[in-house]
Amino acid sequence: MDHIVFREAETDDAERMISYLNIVGRESDNLMHGPDGFKVPVEAVKRRIQASHDADNSIILIALAGENIIARAELDGYPGAKLHHNARFSISVRKDYWNMKIGTMLMTKIIEHARKMNLRNIELEVVADNKAAISLYHKMGFSDVGVYRNYWFANNVYSDAIIMQKCLDD
Repeated sequence: MDHIVFREAETDDAERMISYLNIVGRESDNLMHGPDGFKVPVEAVKRRIQASHDADNSIILIALAGENIIARAELDGYPGAKLHHNARFSISVRKDYWNMKIGTMLMTKIIEHARKMNLRNIELEVVADNKAAISLYHKMGFSDVGVYRNYWFANNVYSDAIIMQKCLDD
Protein backbone atom coordinates (compact mmCIF):
# COMPACT_ATOMS: atom_id res chain seq x y z
CA MET A 1 0.00 0.00 0.00
CA ASP A 2 1.20 3.48 -0.87
CA HIS A 3 2.11 5.87 1.91
CA ILE A 4 -1.22 7.40 2.98
CA VAL A 5 -1.42 10.99 4.20
CA PHE A 6 -4.44 12.17 6.20
CA ARG A 7 -5.16 15.89 6.36
CA GLU A 8 -7.87 18.49 6.41
CA ALA A 9 -9.21 19.37 2.97
CA GLU A 10 -8.14 22.73 1.53
CA THR A 11 -9.96 24.83 -1.04
CA ASP A 12 -7.24 23.91 -3.56
CA ASP A 13 -8.49 20.29 -3.28
CA ALA A 14 -11.90 21.15 -4.77
CA GLU A 15 -11.32 19.85 -8.31
CA ARG A 16 -9.74 16.63 -7.03
CA MET A 17 -12.62 16.28 -4.55
CA ILE A 18 -15.18 16.46 -7.37
CA SER A 19 -13.24 13.88 -9.39
CA TYR A 20 -12.96 11.62 -6.34
CA LEU A 21 -16.67 11.86 -5.53
CA ASN A 22 -17.60 10.95 -9.10
CA ILE A 23 -15.27 7.94 -8.99
CA VAL A 24 -16.66 6.60 -5.69
CA GLY A 25 -20.17 7.22 -7.01
CA ARG A 26 -19.40 4.64 -9.73
CA GLU A 27 -17.95 2.17 -7.24
CA SER A 28 -20.83 1.93 -4.75
CA ASP A 29 -24.61 2.18 -4.61
CA ASN A 30 -24.35 3.35 -0.99
CA LEU A 31 -23.56 7.01 -1.66
CA MET A 32 -25.97 9.90 -2.18
CA HIS A 33 -24.86 10.39 -5.78
CA GLY A 34 -24.45 7.76 -8.46
CA PRO A 35 -21.98 7.38 -11.31
CA ASP A 36 -20.68 10.82 -12.30
CA GLY A 37 -23.61 12.27 -10.35
CA PHE A 38 -21.64 14.77 -8.31
CA LYS A 39 -22.19 17.82 -10.50
CA VAL A 40 -21.42 20.59 -8.03
CA PRO A 41 -19.38 23.50 -9.45
CA VAL A 42 -15.79 23.88 -8.26
CA GLU A 43 -16.54 27.24 -6.65
CA ALA A 44 -19.38 25.70 -4.60
CA VAL A 45 -17.07 22.93 -3.37
CA LYS A 46 -14.46 25.54 -2.45
CA ARG A 47 -17.13 27.44 -0.47
CA ARG A 48 -18.15 24.22 1.32
CA ILE A 49 -14.54 23.49 2.28
CA GLN A 50 -14.03 27.09 3.44
CA ALA A 51 -17.27 26.99 5.45
CA SER A 52 -15.98 23.85 7.14
CA HIS A 53 -12.73 25.65 8.01
CA ASP A 54 -14.64 28.64 9.36
CA ALA A 55 -17.00 26.58 11.55
CA ASP A 56 -15.92 25.36 14.97
CA ASN A 57 -18.02 22.18 14.72
CA SER A 58 -17.25 20.95 11.18
CA ILE A 59 -14.31 19.39 9.36
CA ILE A 60 -13.57 17.62 6.09
CA LEU A 61 -10.67 15.17 6.18
CA ILE A 62 -9.14 13.47 3.17
CA ALA A 63 -6.74 10.59 2.74
CA LEU A 64 -4.22 10.84 -0.09
CA ALA A 65 -2.06 8.29 -1.87
CA GLY A 66 0.37 10.53 -3.68
CA GLU A 67 -1.74 13.30 -5.20
CA ASN A 68 -4.91 11.20 -5.38
CA ILE A 69 -7.74 11.45 -2.88
CA ILE A 70 -8.57 7.89 -1.84
CA ALA A 71 -10.96 8.58 1.04
CA ARG A 72 -12.99 11.42 2.48
CA ALA A 73 -14.84 11.96 5.75
CA GLU A 74 -16.87 14.90 6.92
CA LEU A 75 -18.42 16.17 10.10
CA ASP A 76 -21.05 18.72 9.19
CA GLY A 77 -21.97 20.56 12.39
CA TYR A 78 -25.36 22.09 12.96
CA PRO A 79 -25.61 25.87 13.21
CA GLY A 80 -27.39 27.51 16.09
CA ALA A 81 -26.79 27.23 19.81
CA LYS A 82 -29.32 24.51 20.56
CA LEU A 83 -27.86 21.94 18.12
CA HIS A 84 -24.28 23.21 17.88
CA HIS A 85 -22.93 20.19 19.80
CA ASN A 86 -24.14 17.77 17.08
CA ALA A 87 -22.72 16.90 13.66
CA ARG A 88 -23.71 14.67 10.76
CA PHE A 89 -21.05 12.24 9.57
CA SER A 90 -20.28 10.88 6.12
CA ILE A 91 -17.41 8.81 4.78
CA SER A 92 -16.34 7.15 1.55
CA VAL A 93 -13.29 5.17 0.46
CA ARG A 94 -12.11 4.27 -3.05
CA LYS A 95 -12.84 0.63 -3.83
CA ASP A 96 -9.14 -0.11 -4.47
CA TYR A 97 -8.55 0.76 -0.80
CA TRP A 98 -11.43 -1.15 0.80
CA ASN A 99 -10.45 -3.59 3.57
CA MET A 100 -7.16 -1.80 4.25
CA LYS A 101 -8.31 -0.05 7.46
CA ILE A 102 -8.40 3.35 5.72
CA GLY A 103 -12.01 3.88 6.88
CA THR A 104 -11.10 2.93 10.45
CA MET A 105 -8.12 5.31 10.47
CA LEU A 106 -10.18 8.15 9.00
CA MET A 107 -13.03 7.60 11.47
CA THR A 108 -10.58 7.54 14.38
CA LYS A 109 -9.21 10.91 13.25
CA ILE A 110 -12.72 12.35 12.77
CA ILE A 111 -13.73 11.26 16.29
CA GLU A 112 -10.55 12.84 17.71
CA HIS A 113 -11.45 16.11 15.96
CA ALA A 114 -15.05 15.86 17.19
CA ARG A 115 -13.81 15.60 20.78
CA LYS A 116 -11.49 18.59 20.32
CA MET A 117 -14.45 20.57 18.92
CA ASN A 118 -16.46 19.66 22.03
CA LEU A 119 -19.11 17.85 20.03
CA ARG A 120 -21.34 15.54 22.04
CA ASN A 121 -23.08 13.58 19.28
CA ILE A 122 -22.23 12.32 15.82
CA GLU A 123 -25.08 10.99 13.69
CA LEU A 124 -25.36 9.21 10.37
CA GLU A 125 -27.66 7.17 8.16
CA VAL A 126 -26.52 3.95 6.49
CA VAL A 127 -28.32 1.74 3.98
CA ALA A 128 -29.58 -1.27 5.92
CA ASP A 129 -27.86 -3.82 3.67
CA ASN A 130 -24.43 -2.12 3.83
CA LYS A 131 -23.11 -4.68 6.30
CA ALA A 132 -19.46 -3.64 6.04
CA ALA A 133 -20.22 -0.02 6.93
CA ILE A 134 -22.59 -1.02 9.74
CA SER A 135 -19.92 -3.29 11.20
CA LEU A 136 -17.35 -0.47 11.07
CA TYR A 137 -19.74 2.00 12.70
CA HIS A 138 -20.54 -0.45 15.50
CA LYS A 139 -16.82 -1.12 15.99
CA MET A 140 -16.28 2.64 16.31
CA GLY A 141 -18.95 2.93 19.03
CA PHE A 142 -22.03 3.97 17.07
CA SER A 143 -25.42 2.67 18.21
CA ASP A 144 -28.58 2.08 16.18
CA VAL A 145 -31.23 4.61 17.18
CA GLY A 146 -33.89 4.13 14.52
CA VAL A 147 -34.86 3.25 10.98
CA TYR A 148 -35.99 5.33 8.05
CA ARG A 149 -38.33 3.08 6.04
CA ASN A 150 -37.90 3.08 2.25
CA TYR A 151 -35.30 5.84 2.63
CA TRP A 152 -32.93 4.80 -0.14
CA PHE A 153 -33.73 4.16 -3.81
CA ALA A 154 -31.07 2.46 -5.94
CA ASN A 155 -31.31 -0.05 -8.76
CA ASN A 156 -35.12 0.32 -8.76
CA VAL A 157 -35.34 -0.92 -5.16
CA TYR A 158 -36.32 0.97 -2.02
CA SER A 159 -34.23 0.16 1.04
CA ASP A 160 -34.38 1.14 4.68
CA ALA A 161 -31.66 3.22 6.30
CA ILE A 162 -30.44 2.69 9.83
CA ILE A 163 -30.01 5.87 11.86
CA MET A 164 -26.93 5.66 14.06
CA GLN A 165 -25.41 7.89 16.72
CA LYS A 166 -22.20 8.05 18.68
CA CYS A 167 -22.42 9.92 21.99
CA LEU A 168 -19.00 11.31 22.81
CA ASP A 169 -19.74 11.89 26.49
CA ASP A 170 -20.22 8.16 27.19
